[in-house]
Amino acid sequence: MLVSAPPGYGKTTAVCAWCASHEVTPAWVTLDKRDNDPSRMLRYMATAVDGIRGGLGRGALHRLPSSGGSIEAAVDELTNSIACFGEKLVLVLDDAQTVNDPDCHAVLDYFVEHLPETARLVVITRSDPALRLARFRAQGTMVELRAEELAFTSAEAHRLLVDHEGLALDAQEVELLRSRAEGWPAGLVLAAMWLRGVSSPGRAIREFGGNVQFVAEYLTQEVLQSLDPDTRRFLLQASVLRRFTPELCDAVLDRSDSAAVLAELERANLFVTRLEQGSWYRIHSLFAEFAGFQLAASEPGAEREIDRRAAHWLATRGRPVEAAEHAARAKDYGFVAHLLAEHHLVLMRTGEARMLLRWVREIPDEQLLEYPVLVVAAATATTMLGQSALERRRLLGLAARAKTRFPNRYGTYVEANAEMVRAAAVDGDVHEAVLAGRRAVELAEAVDDTLVACLGAYAHALYFAGQLDDAWMAAIRAVEHPQAERRPPGHAFARSTLALVAAEQGRLASARTHAEKARTILAGVGSRRSWLGAHASAALGRVLMGEGRLSEAERELVSAHHLFRDEVATLHQAWALLQLARVRCRRGKLDEAETTLRAAREVMDELPECESVWALAGEVESELTEATNRAASGGLLIPPSEAELVVLKFLDSDLSVKSIAKDLYLSPNTVRSHTRALYRKLGVTTRAGAVARAEAFGLLEQT
Repeated sequence: MLVSAPPGYGKTTAVCAWCASHEVTPAWVTLDKRDNDPSRMLRYMATAVDGIRGGLGRGALHRLPSSGGSIEAAVDELTNSIACFGEKLVLVLDDAQTVNDPDCHAVLDYFVEHLPETARLVVITRSDPALRLARFRAQGTMVELRAEELAFTSAEAHRLLVDHEGLALDAQEVELLRSRAEGWPAGLVLAAMWLRGVSSPGRAIREFGGNVQFVAEYLTQEVLQSLDPDTRRFLLQASVLRRFTPELCDAVLDRSDSAAVLAELERANLFVTRLEQGSWYRIHSLFAEFAGFQLAASEPGAEREIDRRAAHWLATRGRPVEAAEHAARAKDYGFVAHLLAEHHLVLMRTGEARMLLRWVREIPDEQLLEYPVLVVAAATATTMLGQSALERRRLLGLAARAKTRFPNRYGTYVEANAEMVRAAAVDGDVHEAVLAGRRAVELAEAVDDTLVACLGAYAHALYFAGQLDDAWMAAIRAVEHPQAERRPPGHAFARSTLALVAAEQGRLASARTHAEKARTILAGVGSRRSWLGAHASAALGRVLMGEGRLSEAERELVSAHHLFRDEVATLHQAWALLQLARVRCRRGKLDEAETTLRAAREVMDELPECESVWALAGEVESELTEATNRAASGGLLIPPSEAELVVLKFLDSDLSVKSIAKDLYLSPNTVRSHTRALYRKLGVTTRAGAVARAEAFGLLEQT
């Protein structure tokens, strides 16, 4: 159920009324911009569902990446729990417009697809989310409620203003106010609050004017002025915090009565809402914006000081992310840098590299220079996430400047990580990357904390240098390190390299084990859709290609190439394109293979020569030429699989698809799928044609 309209259209009120009329207690989640993270969003959803019945969301919470699971597993656990619950359940996501992360939308799409019949998802938003809305409409599985339905009619405005609020207004005056507010529910509610304090409401309506935004601002100011000075000041100051507890307000605003004031504001419905998480409150975002302007006018500089104090309070209570947000709003970039430098390892190892990088971008370079460890951590984050080669180069250049300016802060740990980034990125000459990896390992052996990542990067550079045995040994050292399980990024990187080396050497069982392990590790920290995730996909694609499962291999390599794409040419992009071209060639998709190979060559033209990748390009080109010549002479490009050969034998009969399926204990759809594959490989369109071509190639004898 999509409830989409601009602010103040009574979306939340409408949903609450609907739930009450259906005698349903909803599991309610109010989102904001800080929830642009799949794990965090899903944690709130599961917690809300758990509030309907204790334990209902517990399994999903235990399956989250932060608890060693994966997003997909957590969603499956949540939908299964809801299905087992058996009763009607409504999950509401309010203020959904604040979440715009593609991964969050992917989680919601997956959740909706697996939602049991007994459950409803209600999305309340100011703008349509990037979900599969067209598909849901076509399936008839979505109900939409928009501004035109939520806008008040004359009759509804009369019920609000006259019947409920008791204002002495005639029908013409009500309609005048409704038309000037354009039926906007919030405008009418605010107007009612304002009109209660004037001596002649009917006359005041004629003085009421301006567009909706102006009316909202004007009436908000009037509401503020109706409060006693202490409550008004508290509300303005608390609005800066957006989300807060009574304890936070007491500490930041120098009070001791915040709990009582908040309870009264909540009771009076004055823009304060209690959240689902314990004693946390929030201020309506639209009101918070206006309150900010009011506070700036009445107490210049107060907003920045409140944010600064909130940052320090939150930091001392183990909430570095929220603390960094307030510190950045206060433009206290030194404190932001201090927080991120202190917590960078935890953030990156728990899948928060994107968040770390977002805050680093807020810090001026001159202040970043004072924190070399943070500069290198940011460079590491760009590498882990991918598609940021230019930013990584800039950060490494900044690190070099920091080493000159603050040599006493540029210790062994920082140096090792800088070399690790250079080795992992292979951004330039591959032999220089190998040297950087070797230096990283030597340095890391002295501090150990970063050794797993350095060994993984070194192994990766050795793989591209064609030194497979050395790459294997370095990667094995990484995965056998006692702390490997606690170092997910480096561990997964090393596993991906082990899979690639084993696949190159024909040890496909070992290669599959390492590739799947890499995927599992990254899923556990929510890093599947990243540069590290691309390596895991590429490794699995290479294994699938060796196993002859070409369709699956192509899918994995397409995913890897998408994640490897960058604003500048990279060796990984060229390598992925070459692997993809080889798979497409082996699938008989010769035109696509040629196009992909040409794209790889264009990328390679911008790069220093890498012997192993250039040799791979030659092999793919030779394979494509041979396949093209074979196709021109009418040869068989792709041999049928064993399963397809079994179906082929039955095509040389009068049996129907249904009968063939029954004899083979398969579904008719599976038989049709194998038949289509045979037609494609044999270059025919009929059963008779398939049998004739099969006889010509001697394939029937193999059955």
